[in-house]
Amino acid sequence: MLKKIVLGLLLTSSLFAETELWKFFKYSTAYASFSLNAPRYQDDRFAIVGGLSTGDLMVERTDRELEADFQKSFGLRKIGRFKYEPKRGVKNAGVGGTWYDGSEQSANENATIGPVKGWEYLIKFSQGRQWGNEYLNQEYWVRYIGDWAMAKIGWTDLGLEDIAYGQADFRLKKEVKNGINLSIGFKHRQHPVYGFDAMVLDTTWYRGQWWNFAEDAFGIDDNMWFDPTMIDEDGNWLNQELFEYDPITGELVPIEGDGPFWNEGGEYWGHDWLWRDEDGRIFAYTDREYFLYHFPGMLEEYIDEVKTDLGFQRETSLVLGGDFYHYGENWWLHAWGNWMPYHYGHDTYSYHNADSYKQHKDDKRLPHLFEFAEPSWKAWNDYDIGAIFGVKIKDNLGVFSEGRYLYYWDKPAYDLKFGVNYQFVGW
Repeated sequence: MLKKIVLGLLLTSSLFAETELWKFFKYSTAYASFSLNAPRYQDDRFAIVGGLSTGDLMVERTDRELEADFQKSFGLRKIGRFKYEPKRGVKNAGVGGTWYDGSEQSANENATIGPVKGWEYLIKFSQGRQWGNEYLNQEYWVRYIGDWAMAKIGWTDLGLEDIAYGQADFRLKKEVKNGINLSIGFKHRQHPVYGFDAMVLDTTWYRGQWWNFAEDAFGIDDNMWFDPTMIDEDGNWLNQELFEYDPITGELVPIEGDGPFWNEGGEYWGHDWLWRDEDGRIFAYTDREYFLYHFPGMLEEYIDEVKTDLGFQRETSLVLGGDFYHYGENWWLHAWGNWMPYHYGHDTYSYHNADSYKQHKDDKRLPHLFEFAEPSWKAWNDYDIGAIFGVKIKDNLGVFSEGRYLYYWDKPAYDLKFGVNYQFVGW
């Protein structure tokens, strides 16, 4: 008997779970798409392939293999539709609506409060190439909207804008008037290191001997070369001044300034250092050439690795939100905004220290003198706003505008469009 009861309970719970799971996914839409566009035109490039020693230059056109723009997308979504939004999906394709392809930007994806209560979710992935630049955009979230509270967790990665963060958002909400909702709560975010430059993330390269840093950090090597005629019989360097021809008078004049940084006072020492890569090939013949044209790119890649190794930083923020929605036959407006004025930084490289470092630089203080604060509360303004507006002035004339603006950690991301529609009717 007990065995039958247990089996009955298991079967009932299984059926219940299956029913609830079906309710969760009911009315959701899954999609996948791929698009390909011909590569954009680029101006010709030319290279000098000979004649530098004689003056009879030999120039060749550089052939480049242009890559096509593309985008591949897939997603799963269940989001309530506002009345101003067009119907999409299989049922509506060809009858006033269109397909989901991953390129659409639904307002409700960014709005704080949706038109329906209950569970909503979004899985949105797109990868592609635009004007030769490859990108990856991702957005995953699930939210629940109740009578007096709402919660949302998710991950956002805007590859083109270089903004990535995870969030957990819980708020109390109240409809204060028809169409107006106010909310207050806390938002917890995790993100890569933002707001710190190379001089504070690693001080060794500019405080010490940069050439030693380059060898250790990049796996390259420098080696001194010299002109033996610039050494006297005692092995001492014969210093000479650097001169140039004055373009106006044609006379030889001393070079002003300090000259190349490996000289002192503009003196030519008859020696320098050449640089070899990891395979032993020469890629720079002077310190100046290496430092100006190669070192910055290598340092950028190195600092990116430093940021990656530091991992994600955490902040918990007070968040205040407002939403307004009105839809009528002649005009509609949907606007929303979220303001985060106060934040608790949990980690050393959280933005509470980055915001202080910004002031440190504004005061023109040396980067290595910056003092990191312990986890603490700090005030700065993070916010996001958005709006959709449409007006039918006449049956055949209307104007519209829509856009969003996100400003987190002093990094903006936005899109905006507006326009007018006029339909010619009768003559």
